[in-house]
Parts: sequence; structure tokens; C-alpha cells
Amino acid sequence: AEASDSDWAAVARGEPFARVLATDSREIAVAGAVRIAASSERLVARYREVENLKRSAIVLDLGRLSRPPQPADFAMVPLEEYSLDLRDCRPGECRVRLGAPEIARFHREVDWRAADWRERSQIVWREVLAGYAAAYSREGRRALPTFANKREPLSVPAELSLLVNRFGFLNAFAPTFYAYLREFGPEGPDGLEEVMYWSKEDFGVRPVLRLSHQSIYHTPASTPGSVTPRAILIATNQIYADHYLDASLMLTMTIDAAEAGGKPAFYMVSVSRARTRSLSGLLRSFVRSTVQNRSRDALLTEFGKDTLDDR
Repeated sequence: AEASDSDWAAVARGEPFARVLATDSREIAVAGAVRIAASSERLVARYREVENLKRSAIVLDLGRLSRPPQPADFAMVPLEEYSLDLRDCRPGECRVRLGAPEIARFHREVDWRAADWRERSQIVWREVLAGYAAAYSREGRRALPTFANKREPLSVPAELSLLVNRFGFLNAFAPTFYAYLREFGPEGPDGLEEVMYWSKEDFGVRPVLRLSHQSIYHTPASTPGSVTPRAILIATNQIYADHYLDASLMLTMTIDAAEAGGKPAFYMVSVSRARTRSLSGLLRSFVRSTVQNRSRDALLTEFGKDTLDDR
């Protein structure tokens, strides 16, 4: 569903809108926009402090990762019993998303008959999560895992490429940043700000543990006579999720728009897309709808915050 004229009229008045977009059964997409009477740099300052995400009802907990990521970064991650007990996990049938080498590690390094199997599983989980994040930090998209939790292996790099292709409109005014999104390699464009973090999120179904990479990029200043406005681009890419989401990419964009009297203002536009094969069956349509609607509601909540507005 595209934004209607009435939607954009509401945005011009400072009212937010967010809606679920039409997609195939493997994809979830939500988009929204709002006009905010403030400097866009105030929004960027909020994003730099990723701990602000804990204000959302969806984000239960969160922590920054070191550079490079270390197992100790995950010491406070709340792991569910559902994820800890992987004694029956095998390639082709596993309750969490893992690659075949990681599944083998749990069986090699955890004695499921021992009294301390939970503690040992926690240690392996921390090492696995740090390994996924460190490999991504070194090599970008190509280092993302191939999940072996279902009969057919799934390439996360390929899933992410499908999502990035949906953001091709960026190539028209931010080609350098779009090229970076295609690979998420270690060498980003000049001025890029990055942070990686873990989060525990509640979509109303089962809590999801995610690793994310946030990138902030300011487009170059407009040249005299240019019709391309200055923009700030904030991309949040999923490195890993233990449930539901195979790949996820959210793009938030700010475009300056001066208010009457020369006061600063900007349009904030956000598009979030995710790939999943867990929520594609007919019997899971309700679950998929719940995830979509919780995502939309979270977007509206973020747009509805008035802490940035100077009015």
C-alpha cells in the first residue's frame, strides 16, 4: 500500500502515519513518516545512544558490543530455557536458527547429562554470538551464516541481498551509501558512524534475541542549484536472530524542511523490511500478522514521541 495524498497531508501537519506494506508471504514490511519541528541532528543524537531503544515496549533489554565483539559482551543476555536446551537440535531440525558448525559445537562442548549443562550451554551461546558478530565486523554481508535449522539450508547473505534490492531508490541520491549497504563491508564511506548491539525483543509471540548493526551517514552538502536535499540516513541491519526473522533491514531517513520563520524542521521517513520462512504457512498467518502489527505500532510510537519537537 502506497501513502495516499491524505497521508502526506497529515504528515505535513505534523501527524505521523505508519502502515503495513503488501508483500509476498516470505516478507514483512512496514513504512511510516512524520514531520518534526526540530533539528535533525537531535534525532541523530538519540540514535547514537542505542540504549534509547529500551524506551520501546518491544525492546526488553539491550547491550552494546565491543570492537571487536567478545563473548563477555553477552554476559548479561537473558537466554530462554527454550534456546539453552539444544540436546535434540540437529541440522535440518532445530528450534533455533544456527549454522551446522554451531549446532555441532553445542553437541561437542555441552554434556547434556551433566548437572551444569545450562551453564555450559550459556558459555557456548556467548561464544557463538560473539563469533557471528566478529565475522560480520571483519567481512560484512558475506560472513553472515547459512542457517541449518530446517531441511533446506538458508543463506542469510542471499536473504539480505533481496532486502537491499528493495531500497534501490537510494542509489539516485546516495549512491555511496547504497553501495555500502550492498556489502556492509569493513570499509564504509567517509564519516560513517557505526555501532553493534544485542537486544531482546518481544513481538507478542516468543521473545527474540537479535544482533544488530547500526550505520549513520550524512549525505554531502547540496551544491548550489542542486534539487537533491541534504539527508541523514540511518540503517539498522540484523546480523542474527534466534527466532522468526532470517534477515532484516530498517532505513530511517531525515530530509531537512525549513518551517515558516526559518525554524528548523525535517521529514522523518522509515521503512523496515524483514525476510522470514517461519511465518509463511497458512496456519501461521495470525502469528505473522501479530509481528507485522507490533512492528507498525512500534513505528507509530517512535514517530509519536514529542521529545524532539520544539513547538
